[in-house]
This record gives sequence, structure tokens and C-alpha cells, in this order.
Amino acid sequence: MVTLGPRFRAAHVSSCGTKRRAQMTGKRLAAGILAVLLAALLAWSIVAGVGNLRTQILIGIGVVLGLVYTCFGHLPEWIVDCSGLSITDDDDPSNIPPRIYLPILLGVILLALAAVAVAVFLL
Repeated sequence: MVTLGPRFRAAHVSSCGTKRRAQMTGKRLAAGILAVLLAALLAWSIVAGVGNLRTQILIGIGVVLGLVYTCFGHLPEWIVDCSGLSITDDDDPSNIPPRIYLPILLGVILLALAAVAVAVFLL
């Protein structure tokens, strides 16, 4: 078993730009999975030639934002400032609790899957 010494860990932590080791939380993992799915959608839309350039650019921006959040745990301040401060922290009290939006999101995803399944079987 190979163990990494404190010099390697210190160099790694300083090269990442953070002084503490960031934990991979569920939100960061979900953002990473979503970024990968968006990247697959972007690749498919480019290869298949569907969608227009504007849609592909928006999906690409979504991929980049998802990867940035996954890697660093938060978005850079300049992105938050450009949003007109409409992007809030995860623990902001004005956020809707997950027990409310997750069932709604699950319903929307299931409805979209059902629509795709019906379209595929009918066409």
C-alpha cells in the first residue's frame, strides 16, 4: 500500500487553491453527474446535427458550470455577481427545501421519460 507524505498533500492542496480538503458532498456528486449527462447530450446534439448553435452553447455553459461547482464546491464570485446576485448559497434560508422541490423534479423527469417512451414507440 502506498501512502502519500505530507509534502505531497501540501503541494496538492496548495495547487488546488484551497487550504482545506473539500468533501465530496451529495450536491457536488449530483452536479458532477448532471455535468456528465449534459456533456453527453451536447456530444449527441453535435454528432447528430440536431438543435441549433445557441442551444449547444447553453448546454456547454451548463457543463462548464457543473464541472466548476463539482471541482470547487462553489461558483466563482464573478459568476454570482454577473447573475445579479440571484444565485444564492446552498444554506441560504430563502432556498426552497429539498423535500418540496425533489418530488416535483422527479415528477417532471418521469413525465419527460414517459413522453420520450411514447414518442419512440409510436414513431
